[in-house]
Amino acid sequence: MKRTDSPMSLHSRLLTAVLLCWILPVLIVIVLAGSLIGNSYERSSQMELKNRAENALEQIGIRFNSVLEASKAVSYDGVVRNSYRLYQRNRDNAALYRTVTEYLNQNFTRDERILAGFISFWEDVEIRPYVASRGDFGYSAQREYREQIEQDLLEKMKDVDTGILLLEYDGELYVARNLLDSRFQPYASIVLLCDKEVLFQSLEPIHQISDTVTLLLDDRLLLTDGNNLCTISQTAGLPEGQMFSDTFSGHTFCLTADVKSFDFWRDVPEIRTAGLAVALLVIPLLFVVLLLFRRYVARPMDILVQASRHLQKGERGYHIEEKAESREFETLFEHFNSMSTEMKYQFEHSYQEQQALQQAQIKALQFQINPHFLNNTLEIINWEARLAENDRVSAMIEALSTLMDGALARDGRSQILLREELRYTDAYLYIIQERLGDRLKVEKEIAAGLEEVPVPRLVLQPLAENAVEYDLTPRRGGMLCLRVKTEEGKMIMEVEHDGVMTEEDRHSVEAMLVSADTDSGISGHVGIRNVSQRLRLLYGDRGTIQVMQATPDKILARVSFPI
Repeated sequence: MKRTDSPMSLHSRLLTAVLLCWILPVLIVIVLAGSLIGNSYERSSQMELKNRAENALEQIGIRFNSVLEASKAVSYDGVVRNSYRLYQRNRDNAALYRTVTEYLNQNFTRDERILAGFISFWEDVEIRPYVASRGDFGYSAQREYREQIEQDLLEKMKDVDTGILLLEYDGELYVARNLLDSRFQPYASIVLLCDKEVLFQSLEPIHQISDTVTLLLDDRLLLTDGNNLCTISQTAGLPEGQMFSDTFSGHTFCLTADVKSFDFWRDVPEIRTAGLAVALLVIPLLFVVLLLFRRYVARPMDILVQASRHLQKGERGYHIEEKAESREFETLFEHFNSMSTEMKYQFEHSYQEQQALQQAQIKALQFQINPHFLNNTLEIINWEARLAENDRVSAMIEALSTLMDGALARDGRSQILLREELRYTDAYLYIIQERLGDRLKVEKEIAAGLEEVPVPRLVLQPLAENAVEYDLTPRRGGMLCLRVKTEEGKMIMEVEHDGVMTEEDRHSVEAMLVSADTDSGISGHVGIRNVSQRLRLLYGDRGTIQVMQATPDKILARVSFPI
């Protein structure tokens, strides 16, 4: 199958090979280094995450356990319980508030893990002792506790008994425990607001190597990135990642984290520096290689291609004037110039020989058509006819003389103007019409503007003569039409006449047109054979002649040659 796509040029292939051999190894080294460093980073990060997560859980457990112990001490040391008993006897609100508040100050204001502490009595007591570890924070914490938290918390504490209740309100973590009297009946609840930043500060090292950190506490509270708290029911579940868990004082902490995504260029600045250094080194060298390739390979190849195109356009003898930069291309340039010179010489020599041969053969054919001496004889006869005042005979002799002048071609031209060719044809047809009279009808269809176009000598007249001698004369007359026109840069001459070609005629004409030998032995249709041979000599394959049965009663002879 023939390829329809144009192949890639040689210097394009070489340039592609240079770029691949230069850049590809650098890219491979960088990619492999990135892959190895990335794998090593991931393994070390996973190990580092494990160590930091275990240490963080341990630190959180210790701090959280100390908060639980502090809440348990309020129930066991009896200070609040004794103050409440005294209040039940004397109903002294001020004494109860003073004693309990002083107790809370002594135990919780210096504890950095606790932001505020509240005591809510189950009995409808007017006072609500509280303490805050930070100055202006206390008032806002007390108001929020009383307005939004206390009532809901006391309802939930009824079902807790002696246990611990962990609560989340508005993103804050509260630890609540019931205080029991001597009969082990709850009379109040201690509520501690925890400082998340202190309680969970051990998670900060994990944030440095992890994109997502979550902490689940007793399957109820979830600590997300930024120390934000929410209940587990408000989440879609724990994110994917490594999971670590530990239990302290009966409370389970579950930590989920995963290492940060590794960006080769972002996280390893040394690689960026090395890559930049390699690029700064490779790009100038690559530029130098491309310049050398352009000068010593691509440019000489382009010169050879352009020179070959000049030869293709017919500029034989074209020489490459540029000097090659390498010995190999210098040799190619010299060989090309030598070949071009030799091609020009051979072509001109062959053309001259062919021209001489054409002229010799054309002249031989012209003299074969009519003998030279007849012209002088006809001139003498014409004068005798004029002296005898026989105008008809004189006109016929002049027409015959015109026809003989065209056949003899004293000027040696193989081509004449179309108007001259038409004059020779008209002279012949005048003689024939004198012989056949009104039985011969002649029509001419000559396209305008073609009279001055050069055409081969004696093309129409032999075709008209062939039609008259082989078809119209035996039929004792008929219609003959001459046409001259142009189509697609070619001159078209047609002679159409009444007649029918027999199988014998068709085979004879076909054999005569195929054979280029004047002595082939094929008899008949001498005019067609002479026209065919002259077209071959003048135009080669570009000059053609066809004889065909155009319609059931019309024969068409068509000649075509380039203008």
